[in-house]
Amino acid sequence: MATVSTRLDDELKHQAETVADLIGIPLSTAINVFLKRFVAENGFPFDVVAPSSGTLIDPKELDFAVKKAVTDKDNSGRPKHFCYIDPKTNKLITVKTDE
Repeated sequence: MATVSTRLDDELKHQAETVADLIGIPLSTAINVFLKRFVAENGFPFDVVAPSSGTLIDPKELDFAVKKAVTDKDNSGRPKHFCYIDPKTNKLITVKTDE
């Protein structure tokens, strides 16, 4: 098994570890998942675009949403919405999937 060493911002590492902990996986597993998708897709498994200033998600809002989803006993595992950045407008789009 190989070891990869990288330098990153302390706060980014802390935030990533927090999210991984909430999901219940070690950060190394999250990185392995990303790399497996990177190889399978032959590149990034998502569009890599520079977002406009209005499309950035506040990390506190993301943290709150993840914690809420994890602690929700009635969470069926199916999201009630999902978000993506529209490549044409570079805006954050939220799509509701309510039944």
